[in-house]
Amino acid sequence: MVVHYRGKRLKTACFLVALCFIAQNLFSQEIIEPEALRRPERGETPRYPKDLVIGNLGGGEVSEGAYLYARNILTAITAGNRNAQVLANSGFSFTESMFDNIRSIRPRDSRLGGGRYEPDGCVSFLIRIIGPQESITGELFIRQADAMDGGTAAGRWLVDDLLLEGKRTLADIRDSYRYDFSPYERFY
Repeated sequence: MVVHYRGKRLKTACFLVALCFIAQNLFSQEIIEPEALRRPERGETPRYPKDLVIGNLGGGEVSEGAYLYARNILTAITAGNRNAQVLANSGFSFTESMFDNIRSIRPRDSRLGGGRYEPDGCVSFLIRIIGPQESITGELFIRQADAMDGGTAAGRWLVDDLLLEGKRTLADIRDSYRYDFSPYERFY
């Protein structure tokens, strides 16, 4: 009986040692702080959220200057600020009907994403202006001024074009994109 008792102790001891090794490997993973999940690591590209309709948000593959300019244009348009300096210096004629259409959805938020370089030298961004019940989606095209006027305004951005779709209710968008996770189709 003593031999049997020793055998049980040996099995129990082996089990506990194995359990310690498993637990050590299981719980020795590096603890990741919540801020590190949001902040990109060294050499890693920034992570941006996605919009249900226009896809990835953020600058995409374009320069930060282009992204900031487009962000300022979108902010002024969403606010309905026709007299904003960024719109006055944009080189584009924003129509009254465009502002009326945007104002009719009572915009609360806007989203800018999908920045990319176009073959003709423009930079395009997908945009979405969101109200409490409806949203308007479109594409904003900007171009560097020096590409347009021979370099007299180097580094300055201008609006080349702004294409807006009609209003859609948020319920329709939610229903139509429920299981379709493909990004928004670009205008051409």
